[in-house]
Amino acid sequence: MKKPLPTERTNLQLYKQTLVLSQRLFDIAVGGLLGDVTIQTQNRGQTYRLKFQQSDKHRDYLFHLHDVFHEWVLSPPHYHPDRNMWSFQTLSHSDFTPLATLFSVAPNGTLCKKHVKPFFVENFLTPIGLAYWFMDDGGKASYNRDYVRKGIVLNTQGFTRKDVDILCQGLHTKFGFECWIKPNKNGYVLVISAQSYDLFMELCGHWIIPSMRHKLPHGTES
Repeated sequence: MKKPLPTERTNLQLYKQTLVLSQRLFDIAVGGLLGDVTIQTQNRGQTYRLKFQQSDKHRDYLFHLHDVFHEWVLSPPHYHPDRNMWSFQTLSHSDFTPLATLFSVAPNGTLCKKHVKPFFVENFLTPIGLAYWFMDDGGKASYNRDYVRKGIVLNTQGFTRKDVDILCQGLHTKFGFECWIKPNKNGYVLVISAQSYDLFMELCGHWIIPSMRHKLPHGTES
């Protein structure tokens, strides 16, 4: 049952006191923060909030995330016609602070730069988190429709090379993926080999929602 949202601003602080970030939402947030989700602070790190945004092409996924985090948001997703994007943000809350610590963000300004520490994947990335990372900012390694290749890419251009090295090693160690790093757009992406595709789907396939299965390699979407 969905928790009723506060109807008056004076009730907001009382409402926040009823909120507890579940392990499932924490895991999903970890995956999202490895992708396009941003973490922000308005009070120099006393509390944090998450901001989600996707292009209109992925509107269904954005609304899915809004439903997943429904207790933590007060308004519906907003459309930005100038950028053809949808977005929403959560309430600011201390339960998001461990995520800020996990991603080594510095509370300088509103938008926080993300980093990862050694053994990040081994300790904090779960299959559901990996699935949401893929949905949020992953895709096919090859777009050749005439030859099905099952490799997939995780777009990590926003992280440093050191961060991407940590993520690549962690994916291999924890999940057994064959993966490597490739330069892309003044940054680096992670490629999971076609040889590891079946393992990836065994771990994550049931979490990938129908509207995002087009990101899977051609011929494997169903």
